[in-house]
Amino acid sequence: MCLEDEAIRSSGRHKNDNILMIDPRLDKTKFYVVGAGIFTGVTVALYPISLVKTRLQVASKDAVERTAFSVIRGILRTEGIPGLYRGFGTVIAGAIPARIIFLTALETTKVAAFRMVEPYTLSEPTKAAIANGIGGMIASLFSQAVFVPIDVVSQRLMVQGYSGHAQYNGGLDVARKILKSDGIRGLYRGFGLSVVTYSPSSAVWWASYGSSQRFIWE
Repeated sequence: MCLEDEAIRSSGRHKNDNILMIDPRLDKTKFYVVGAGIFTGVTVALYPISLVKTRLQVASKDAVERTAFSVIRGILRTEGIPGLYRGFGTVIAGAIPARIIFLTALETTKVAAFRMVEPYTLSEPTKAAIANGIGGMIASLFSQAVFVPIDVVSQRLMVQGYSGHAQYNGGLDVARKILKSDGIRGLYRGFGLSVVTYSPSSAVWWASYGSSQRFIWE
């Protein structure tokens, strides 16, 4: 009887280990490359929308371009397609490492979190939700340490020369001038709000994903 109990417990451990750990057969290089590639593709598609939104947010009351379409027309008329991607190089240069940090922290944290909740008598979907939620929250916290300075720099590039804003010679020039005038804190303006906004939403998303996946598998 004891041997049977031990076999059942051992089987349960193997099942639980497989729930959250990355499959050892997974090519981790492809995992990161594909993840970064997908993220880059999404960024390429959505970046012009972010740029137009940012310009509308900082436009003065005397600005001629007061709608999204007028901003787009103005950019295309004066700068062409490249104008819709001002600061894009800076975003990609920082966002890819940030995304790798996010994925690494996510996978590492959720496995550790699952091991902490494993002894408790909870359903598998609940355990997966807790572990994935903690993983998503911690991963977002780590990645914001890179994303926020990139956002600050890219937003300055997006609006340079527009509605009275300063001109810059690339992302490094922006970072240098911010550090000179405001110090390192200048690169982390809005960090607290970003963490408060994105960490809980990441926790909810990953918790929902993890619990749904377990529920479907069961």
